[in-house]
Formats: sequence, C-alpha cells, structure tokens
Amino acid sequence: MAKIMIESAINGNAHKASNPNIAYSPADIANDAIATCKAGAALIHFHVREPETGKWMHDIPYYSEVFKSTRQACNPLMWPTFPITGDAQSRLSHFIELAKDTDTKPDLGAGDMASVNLFSYDQQKQEVTGGGGFVYQNPYDDIRYFLEVSRDLGLRPTLQIFDASGIRTALIFLEQGLLSEPLLLKFYFGGEELPFGLPPTLKSLEAYLDMLRGVRCNWFSACLGGDIFPLVPTTISLGGHIRLGLEDFAYTNDGQPNNVQLVQRAVAVIESMGHQVATPEDARAIIEV
Repeated sequence: MAKIMIESAINGNAHKASNPNIAYSPADIANDAIATCKAGAALIHFHVREPETGKWMHDIPYYSEVFKSTRQACNPLMWPTFPITGDAQSRLSHFIELAKDTDTKPDLGAGDMASVNLFSYDQQKQEVTGGGGFVYQNPYDDIRYFLEVSRDLGLRPTLQIFDASGIRTALIFLEQGLLSEPLLLKFYFGGEELPFGLPPTLKSLEAYLDMLRGVRCNWFSACLGGDIFPLVPTTISLGGHIRLGLEDFAYTNDGQPNNVQLVQRAVAVIESMGHQVATPEDARAIIEV
C-alpha cells in the first residue's frame, strides 16, 4: 500500500470564461486551497491575480494573504509561480521576499528545467490560436540561479519537466551537487489544447523513468491542456504521484468541475487501487522537506 501525493494547481493563468470556478482574489484562492487540501491535496500550487480582471500578477501582499489565510486552516506544502519573462533575478524575487517571514515562506523552491515552444491549438478548427505561440525561455544560467536561490533559502525545488531535455539538465545539476536526492519532478505532458513535448501515455512515462534509472526521486504526472485522469492509474502503478487542477486544464466542455471535485476524483482512483492518499505530513516525509 503506497501513499500517493496529490498536487492541486488551483488557478494558473486560466480565466473564468473557461471555468467560473477559477479563483482570482486572494481570499478566493486561499479558500480554494483550503478546500482542496481538506479534500486530499497535500501540495498546492497557485498564482495570484488581479481580483477584478484576473490579470496574472506577482504582488507580495496578495501572495502573503494566500499563504497566511491558508495556513490558518490547514498545512499543505505551498509554492507560488514565478514570471515567465524577465531576467532570472526579477523572476524569483518574490520567493526571496516571501521567505523573509516564516508565515509566508514557500514550502518548496522551483525551477523550470528547459525552454519550450508553447502554443494553443483548436483541434476542431485545426488552427493555432493565441497569436502563434510563445517561446518560454529558461537558459542554463537562469536555471542555475533558480536552483541556487532555492538552496540558499533551504527549499527543495520542484523541477518542472517539459520534455526530455529538462531531465538531462536536472541530472547535470545533480551530478554537480547543486541538487540532492530525492529529486522532486513534475512531468508535464502536452494535451490536445497545448501540444508540446511528449503526449500523456505509458510510453512517455517509461521514457522519462528510464532516463532516471538509479536516481532516487519523487515524480508527478500532469497534463497541460488536456485531461490527466486517463493517465492516473498508470502513473500510480508505476510509483508516481498526481498533479491536477484548473490551471492545467479548465474542463470547459467537460462539466466545468471545481478543484475540489477534481481532487475527489483522484482520491477515489487512488483508494480504489488499494493505496492511501498522502497527507501534508506524509508528503513532507516523502519529499524530505
């Protein structure tokens, strides 16, 4: 019987037009974090937004409110996002600022381990949408800075893997001693709405895991722009954990569920397979933070 961790990615940069359950205000984000934690999510990832428009922001008071309000009610491992543009120092500056106060210090550091070409795709119309896409740039020196700051703050970094090059980069930093085992990895597979990297399949998981042979790690499956649930049983059977949430896929045409309902679905699958859902305390012990 394994203990399976669930991470809930609450809101990302998705908008209420896609799913009205996506939280904008700090109070709504905190309430969603509390509810999903109580439903079974041991890890919470969130963005802060302009409360009225939903514009993605990096406002320290907003971040602080989410951390403090959530932690008054429950104790998940929480980590915020960081900007996708700008120099490395500005992108991670809020981690440094938040870490100055134990009430707002993130539980995990972060590093996106490679650059990736992202674009939205309308499968029905067979059209690329959103202005032709975006190159999300994470040069080696920037990644090193993210990991150095995480180390200096005493935070185990969650390593975002968009394709195989991200794993190779992580292994180099492990060899150099900047990372330590157990690695904490998020495998982001590309769904039909965001077709990047590898698709969410057994063969994709096997390819990643083969690259990590002999490395002690905790890994999560996630699907950006697509439904993660078809991959959940396979992930669990291979020893992995589950990341889901309205950031990754808004389920616009699939009933528009909220984050609690998504977590509850994952809990049901985990328990039906004879495993336990990891509590935040379990997750801390597993991840070694």
